[in-house]
Amino acid sequence: MVVKRIAIFLGLTILHLACTPEVDKTSKIQFFPWANYLNTQIDSLKKRPVVVQKLINLDGKKEQKNLSSIDWKQEWSMFLHADLNTPAAASSYENLSEDGLIYYSLKSGEDLPVKKLAIYLDALDRPEKVEIVIEEKNFLFESQKKLHMNFSGGKVQTYSIDGIQQMRWMSPTKYQLMGILLPK
Repeated sequence: MVVKRIAIFLGLTILHLACTPEVDKTSKIQFFPWANYLNTQIDSLKKRPVVVQKLINLDGKKEQKNLSSIDWKQEWSMFLHADLNTPAAASSYENLSEDGLIYYSLKSGEDLPVKKLAIYLDALDRPEKVEIVIEEKNFLFESQKKLHMNFSGGKVQTYSIDGIQQMRWMSPTKYQLMGILLPK
């Protein structure tokens, strides 16, 4: 039952992402190059495989798995889609950054899914902790997601997604996913 609900949730998420307009790859980078940074992490993980301890909580039903083979682009698709270097985002965010923190907040009156992107930096100006808030609402559904990623020595150590999704005329679905990267 839990696997079926996860499959439905992932299917809806992939369907939503498939309907997202294609990003102009030639657009000038004006925000932190989040997708580029995360793709570098993915390339590194292909070279040094890890085991992921994955904890899933879907409407109170818990499941734990240890996985040694993961498609990182799919696993982190929500994180990758939070990159702000798109033509639509060019003038839609306020830069509230300060020393040790890169912080972008959606301007009032703008209607984009990423509401907040905060990147806490270590002493070498590498991401140490990332927080992303995504909210979407339309006639059929409403969803809220809080994404977190923690780094050590410039490498991903843990990631999590906490969310709630409600289809119109249905009960909300609450979910939590946490991944802990362990050496193989």
